[in-house]
Amino acid sequence: MDWLKKVESNKSIAVWGFGILFGIILPLFSDKFRLIHRVWMVGFFLFLVNMLFSIWLGQYIKKNGLKWWNLLVFPVLYFLVSYVFMPKYTVYFALFYLGVIYLAWSISSQSQPK
Repeated sequence: MDWLKKVESNKSIAVWGFGILFGIILPLFSDKFRLIHRVWMVGFFLFLVNMLFSIWLGQYIKKNGLKWWNLLVFPVLYFLVSYVFMPKYTVYFALFYLGVIYLAWSISSQSQPK
């Protein structure tokens, strides 16, 4: 059973790694890189890319049977970065991402056979 805990921790590490990539690095890159216009930052990076990642993350968490609190990793990391480094209107995306992750997680749980 020790190997089972190791596998679960590796899957949690993937959630944290991708959470850091999409919650910290991508928003900072898109905000601080001056060649990207603000409209592209919001429209492409913050809305499209992170929304698709949120859908994938919710399904990944459910598929791998991870704890429910893994749903909070990405939105909380994003909220902290957006609150400190980005325009103040971007903090509301954290709530949007949390909602999308929860919906993807709950829809995945309904589609699994019992």
